[in-house]
Amino acid sequence: MMISITRLVSFLRVMCLVGMLFPLNAFAAKYCTEIFAFPGDHGEMSFDLVTNDSTGSATLRVVAGLAKGWTFSGDWHPDGSGNGIAEVFIDEDPLVGYLAFDIYVESGVAITGYMSDGTPGSLPGGADVAFSGLFGACNASGTPLVGNYCLKVGNTNHSLEILSEGGGVVRGRIERRRGSWELFRARRDRTGLVLVRMGGSSKFDLEFAGNLVSGRLGRAGRRHKVYGIKNPMTGATGCEAVMLYSQGSANFYYSTPTIVRNYAYIGTADGTNQRVARDNFLAKVDLRTMSEVWRYDLGTREVRGSAVLDSRGAVYFVAETGRIHEVASGTAPSGDHSGSHLKLVKLSNPAAGSPRILWERVIAGEGEVYDLGQITPVISESDVIVVGGPSVKAYRANGREMWEFSPEEGPQEFYNSPIVIGNLVFINSDGGASDSTPGTANGIYAIDIWSGSERWSYVPTDTDHYNGLSSPQFNQDRTRIYTALRQTLYCMDSAGRACSSAWEGGCEIPGISGDLRASPLVDASGDIYLGTKDNESSMFYKIDGSCPNTPASRVIWEVETHGDVYTTGVLLDNGHVVFGQEPSGSGATLKALSMSDGSLEGYVDLTADMTWGSLRMHEGRLIGVAGVAPQHWSGFMFSINLGGVRYEPGAENPTLRGENSGRGY
Repeated sequence: MMISITRLVSFLRVMCLVGMLFPLNAFAAKYCTEIFAFPGDHGEMSFDLVTNDSTGSATLRVVAGLAKGWTFSGDWHPDGSGNGIAEVFIDEDPLVGYLAFDIYVESGVAITGYMSDGTPGSLPGGADVAFSGLFGACNASGTPLVGNYCLKVGNTNHSLEILSEGGGVVRGRIERRRGSWELFRARRDRTGLVLVRMGGSSKFDLEFAGNLVSGRLGRAGRRHKVYGIKNPMTGATGCEAVMLYSQGSANFYYSTPTIVRNYAYIGTADGTNQRVARDNFLAKVDLRTMSEVWRYDLGTREVRGSAVLDSRGAVYFVAETGRIHEVASGTAPSGDHSGSHLKLVKLSNPAAGSPRILWERVIAGEGEVYDLGQITPVISESDVIVVGGPSVKAYRANGREMWEFSPEEGPQEFYNSPIVIGNLVFINSDGGASDSTPGTANGIYAIDIWSGSERWSYVPTDTDHYNGLSSPQFNQDRTRIYTALRQTLYCMDSAGRACSSAWEGGCEIPGISGDLRASPLVDASGDIYLGTKDNESSMFYKIDGSCPNTPASRVIWEVETHGDVYTTGVLLDNGHVVFGQEPSGSGATLKALSMSDGSLEGYVDLTADMTWGSLRMHEGRLIGVAGVAPQHWSGFMFSINLGGVRYEPGAENPTLRGENSGRGY
């Protein structure tokens, strides 16, 4: 057979290029992979694997998906038939520190990875599969794109509908403005996880990771950053069903949305062992459109709790400066707060334009910052601002310090959300220890808001249980206080007396699993709902509000969550309790349980996790924040349409701080 000189030269050029990229005995292949090593459903990811028989080296790169950017390197042990074992690792990674896999490679067919056992040239015996993947690009069978989404494009939300996929073409439509649509035809890129459209008036490249979407969209000569989410609901589509707000690279770890009229105030931070973002902020967001009204940029300063507003609309929050993220070779990342400090910040609140700092006050100096918990101020009707930390401090709206309170029992940590009833502030303390390591006994303190003197306190004598970081709650008419100290619930009046003889000494939950960091929700019948933090053994409970004398009768129902529950949920008028949690094996981030029997009524996988940020309801929509740890993604605030559902009528406390989250009284 004859071959033209032109074709031969072209062929040789291609072979020379391949030879320069991959020498003899070096092989490159792409695999579409699903990871099981970590809790949650992370969606498929595209891996590029390069092995070299001559040098015995292997490199694995995650080129698309949630873990995009990870690069593992190490040894390659070929078996002589094209297959082999790759033993690869990453070290000093900001998210995981050191991580190593042993991977069996069936060349051009599949890969199967296991957590490394450190033994060269062999696979771990009896180990669970950490990830598995098939040769080639991801496709519709594992990553179906058909469905409807809401995309934040610049500062506005736009619906996206993917209608069909076939013959290598993805067909759909995207909203140009509300009610006006543009049809499109697009294709997946070589990874199979990025949808690319080059023609038409809207050009985009959208990367899919689980239920999240990220990328760029060009329109009218401008390029916009895109961040979106797949609609988790039925009965509504696109942005009617779900909207989101996201900005920059930071996460929402501590901040519960503070809702005043139609606006939410939220701030960014990462957890103690996570990276320190360089673009943190506090923002005011219009919940009707999820568009940003203003944003105050904080750089590496982090918002350590939620914001509150005074009677004139000024905004107060606690910012931490100086936390250090450390990653030593061969270890997991850690956080160092020894050189950081905390400030109470007062911001102006303009209707438009940029806010400005009105004053700042140091509430914790270097060496005084605790690594656990959130700090949210409270404001009285007279605009007295009270805030926790290593002590409790009160300020007037002009920034003048009124008093500082520290218990006679010794140093404590006040990292929670206090409440005000009349002239009394109620705040929980944590003894400076966690995970069942005894510290100074923790309790609840009632402090006179004008003098800072202690009116009363309750400190349990039992030190065998976990210390907690839960916040106190009031009931509907502010005559009762519900709180969780260690592993026990308490109900008392504003004078510190037990709500009934049954509540004397608290209501211990029999067989409780974990630490209580969420706050109690109380329904119209007085029954109590809250979750625990105990990793895979975490639970969610409904407790009889009468606290029966027989401990076994106190738990009405209990449900395994398989993931930590820090958040305080919401009680709804459709008979559901909804709460957020850190990811479980099922991937669920939001769960709805029947208030009557605890049965699962529904769940939402946000491809994210929820830690301290609790939930709110606003105009029939569920409002919350979530964090996404990998570096190419960021946290977001979501607004999910629940079809007109409201808080449970008559509930004693259907959410954190009742419906007074903006001030806390």
